[in-house]
This record gives sequence, C-alpha cells and structure tokens, in this order.
Amino acid sequence: ARAAAISLSESPGKTPFNPMMVYGKSGLGKTHLIQAIGNYIINFSETQRVLYVTSEQFTTDFVNAIQSGRTDAFSRLYRSVDVLLLDDVQFFMSKDRTQEEFFHTFNSLHQKGKQLVFSSDRPPRDLNGFDERIVGRLQWGLVTELQKPDFETRMAILKGRAEENSIVLPDDVTQFLAANITDNVRTLQGALIHMIAQASLLGEPITVELAREVRQNFVTRPLKSISIISVQEIV
Repeated sequence: ARAAAISLSESPGKTPFNPMMVYGKSGLGKTHLIQAIGNYIINFSETQRVLYVTSEQFTTDFVNAIQSGRTDAFSRLYRSVDVLLLDDVQFFMSKDRTQEEFFHTFNSLHQKGKQLVFSSDRPPRDLNGFDERIVGRLQWGLVTELQKPDFETRMAILKGRAEENSIVLPDDVTQFLAANITDNVRTLQGALIHMIAQASLLGEPITVELAREVRQNFVTRPLKSISIISVQEIV
C-alpha cells in the first residue's frame, strides 16, 4: 500500500493504481496514508488540485445541494479536481442517490485521467448495499489491505513515538506493550501516551509494572499466565 501510494503520488493519474482502494480495520492508518498522498502531491506539484473528503461529508454536501437546488455547482466542484481522496466509502451503503452521484463523479474523473483514491473498512466485494457498477469500478485499479502491524513494527512505532516525546523507553517495557497490545496502531499509541502521562504525573519511573497497569485500560482479554507446570503439562 505504501509503495503504491508513493508511486501514484509522484505521477497521479498516470500509473496502473487508478483507482487505488485501501481497506482495513479501524486504527491501522488508512486515513493517514491517503492524506499523505494528498500532502505529497500538494507539496511537489503546484498545478494539481487535490480534494480530500470523507464520504459522510460528500453525502452531506450532496443532500444540501439537492435542498438548495445547487446540484450543478456540487457536480462542478467534485468533477473539477485533479486528485480525489475519498475516505470511508462504506458510508455510501444503501444511499442510492448518493451512490448514483458518486458513480457519475467517478466516471467523469476517471475518463479525464484524474487520480482517484478511496479507503474503506472492508474490501469492495463485501460492500453490501452497493450498486454493482460501483463495486466493479472500485476494483479496476489496485485494491490493497492494511493489516495489523507485526511485533517488530509495533516495537518501532513505540520507540519512534517515545523519541518524539523525548522519553527513554526501556526495552522490556517496549516489548511488553508490543506483545500485549496488537489490535491497531491507535490503541498502541494511546497506551503509550497514557503510560507516559501517568509516570509524569505520579513521578514514577516507566516500568513493566506500570505498563501492566496501563494495559488493563486498553485490552479486554486477560493476561495469560504461563508457568513451568503448565508448560510441563502441555508437553
């Protein structure tokens, strides 16, 4: 996903990754990635008109345009950009008129060679309540999944965020958090910030014991206790 994002950012609308569809669970960095695409294009191309919008805002704008009789102005706005970054397209599910407008916007931009980037919490094939024509178009280019970061990546994220806050994070604490908070990056960073704040406010050192206490606020499953006896029984 990152490699494709860099490639299309350098040549928007001129790579096979058009459209690009990024999907994955909450907190894995979908919005972060597609906004990075927009920022890169803005910074390195003064001529490109870039629009980032959530699907909810797209829907709200469309409804307001209908109510005010300004649907033509709405269409001109969304169809005049060079790069459209649309976040959380699953929000369009079962919204027939909004889907119809999105369908025509997609066709207009794609035929002009403009870059389209979408994000969703599920792959196109699982977008129930979606027009089949839209599902097919979302699969025209690249469909890529953002997966949970592995242990080493979680370690790197924790160390990087700690350095940003000028905090020296002990290796055993980093390993404990990386091993026990695995759901998504947002939860991992939240636990780190919570732990740093608690250590600062209470004047305590950052230890595994403190990390263990913090973990209870972010993870619902109990911490499994593994003893020599249990290992012997299993063997």
